[in-house]
Order: sequence, then structure tokens, then C-alpha cells
Amino acid sequence: MTTVWTVNWPHGKFDVHAKGGMLAGVKLNVGGQDVAPFYEAPWIAPGIKADPPILENLRSEFPCVPFGADYPQESVTEEWKPSLRRSDADAQLDATDFLLHGYCTVADWRLVHRDEESVEIEVEYPETSAIRRLARKVSADRNGPHLTFSLTIETRRPVVRPIGLHPNFALPQLSGAFRIKPGAFKFGIVHAAGPEPGVSRALPGAIFEDLASVPLSAGGTAAFDQLPFAHDTEEIVELCGIDGRVELIDETRAVLYRLSWDPGDFNSLLLWMSNRGRAYAPWNGKNLCVGVEPLTGAFDLGTRASLASNPINRRGVATTVELDPASPRTVEYRFSAAPAA
Repeated sequence: MTTVWTVNWPHGKFDVHAKGGMLAGVKLNVGGQDVAPFYEAPWIAPGIKADPPILENLRSEFPCVPFGADYPQESVTEEWKPSLRRSDADAQLDATDFLLHGYCTVADWRLVHRDEESVEIEVEYPETSAIRRLARKVSADRNGPHLTFSLTIETRRPVVRPIGLHPNFALPQLSGAFRIKPGAFKFGIVHAAGPEPGVSRALPGAIFEDLASVPLSAGGTAAFDQLPFAHDTEEIVELCGIDGRVELIDETRAVLYRLSWDPGDFNSLLLWMSNRGRAYAPWNGKNLCVGVEPLTGAFDLGTRASLASNPINRRGVATTVELDPASPRTVEYRFSAAPAA
């Protein structure tokens, strides 16, 4: 059993798990009702084994350093294939750069400090990694059902990497009852690999301007701003050059959630829409959630694709951040809940 640190405050509670440094068990009192906004994988409780290892502990929210994994070149569209080719830059990478969402998601974090309103933890990366240490703090707001997150990244040498955050929200069963209202963004782009061949309906690599009008492989467009879909699918889109905010409205509970962050830290927002589209284990055609993930990166295509020239950074939106050992980088973001108007 992993170590768990719990914070209870007048407006709710949350847990932080040592394994993966993941947030879990969030319960909030919003307008007199108790709500549980975040997702936890349904196979965790029965102890079902899953691969890659991050899936065994897939909980509510966690940092990703670096963001993504190593995708096979043949899985993406022609426009994206050059970004996934091996190059001289590979000599600067090690095994931790190719783990799904980074070593931090499978490592055991250590407690640094805990009080009545916050938990602060840290993790040391293997000596072969350019990343040296992450420090993470989750804090409750004494004035309401809100949380503040901070993440400090220390490196062993100057590097550039894709980084991101991975909040996962539970979806209601009623189709279209969960609305996504992003802030202003420069352009949207559909995942370069589908992401689920034969199941995903969005046109891989397509560019769009409105989340309510996403191009489909079969032609035409569909609204991706109201979930869950009535049909089973798996979709990923990235809203590039976003202004650092998004609102989520659960109409079944009449609750409004807000995420906000500095767009200088995370310039885009990945939306992972897991809508019963994966029939194989451990998903078993039942998984229902949406990842609402601030990032600077090229989807979840990993370090190699984000470092290379790709269709996102060629349109003027960076897919890596600079990290310098002389100046550890601290990023923050905020989650808040309120009754929907």
C-alpha cells in the first residue's frame, strides 16, 4: 500500500499519494452539496494490473515531467512523421525521457512538509536524467472549495523539455451534460495518431478554430465541447496558444469548475476525452473521463517530437520550456469550484 497524506479543511478534503505524487480523494462542499469532481481509474480498487505502470495508479491529478511518451513513427500522419524520427538530439536523452509522462508518475515521492492546509512532497530523478528533482505542493484555500498547486523543477544541466499537468475529471453518464468553455486560443489541432485507430472520429492532424466544430475523418464537423459523447470513442485535441484558463460546467450537479495558470508556463491545453472507446483491458469499454491538461508540448507524443520541428511549433507555439540548473523553474495553477449560474 502506498503512503497517503490527507488534508481536511472546512470546505472539503484531499489526499496526496506517495506513488506518483498523485492527487486523489477530493471532496468539496459547493453551495451546500458535496461533490467529487475528479476521476480515479476504476481498476485501481480491485487491484487489476495494467501496463504501462502509470495506469495502475491513474488518479485525479499529477505533474508530467517530461510530458508524453515515445510514439511509433508509423502511427502518426505524414506531416508529423519527421518529428518522430531519431536524430542527433537523442544523444542528450535517457530512459526517463521516454517514460509515459515522466519518472515522477511512477516513483515514490517523499514528504517534505505537511500542515492543516497543505502537503509538500519531493522526488529525486535517477542520476542519468537531466531532471534532478521535483518539489510539489498542494494547498487548500481556507476561504472556499479551491486548491492551489505549485511545482518546482530542478535540473542537472540546461535543457529544454515538454512539461505539463494532468487533471482528470469524472464525467456524468448523461450525454452532453459536461460543458467545456476554454479561454481564447490561437488554433486547435487533432491528435496526430487518432488516438485510437478505428474508434476515434476526429480527423488526425486537422486544424480547427472552435471546439464546437472539430473536423471529422468521415467529413463534416462535430461539437467536442459537450461531453460525454453519445457514442463510444477516444479523442485527443490540443488548444494551442491558450490564455491560461478553462471553465468546466457539470450540469447534473449545477457546479462550475475553473482551472487557471500562467500561459508563460503552459501555453496550450490538451483535452483527453476517454469516452468508453477502449474495449481492451483495463479500460474494458467502461472508462469515462476527460483529462484537462495544461502543457507546453506536442500532444503526448513525447520529448523527441516536442524537441523537433513539428506542426505546432512551426505555427508559432512553442512545444518545450527552457530549464536551467542555476534558476529552478516554479509553476503554479489554481482549481476552484462554485455553484453554476
